[in-house]
Amino acid sequence: MKRTRLLLILDTVLFLMLALLFQPRVGGLTLHEWLGFAVIPPIVVHVLCEWRWIVATAARLRERGAWRRRIDFFLIVLLFVAFTVTAFSGAMTSFVALPALGVAAGNFENWRRLHNTWQIYLLVLMAMHLAINWNWVLGAVRRHVLRRPTVREDASPPESGHRES
Repeated sequence: MKRTRLLLILDTVLFLMLALLFQPRVGGLTLHEWLGFAVIPPIVVHVLCEWRWIVATAARLRERGAWRRRIDFFLIVLLFVAFTVTAFSGAMTSFVALPALGVAAGNFENWRRLHNTWQIYLLVLMAMHLAINWNWVLGAVRRHVLRRPTVREDASPPESGHRES
């Protein structure tokens, strides 16, 4: 599978998972908590898939005229921090998932306030990340979802020896 297609699928799954997480009343607290744990591996895979870009971009931040690159990189760093704080504080407020794993949460009210504050930061940063990368999203959807098959992609050539239109 091509890298762009993999990232498009992964990003779509992440978007849907995070959309559900931002609406905990939709599936209830149990779904919200377990989905909060389940979103961690795809986030890690996303970061690993983008690691070469992250390293290359970090090396080029001082280049002249790299303002968009700087903004995008800074946004990604903030997004990672916001996700980490939101996920950890969410785990610490768990009524269902952590107790099911034998871990008791403590100081619930402080963790809840931290979780509620940082989830707002996370939502805003995610929207900004999507906005700054919108052209990539549209291009990837056009190339991998909306494209029409070409003659080259057909498994077998036409019998008559000429191309069909």
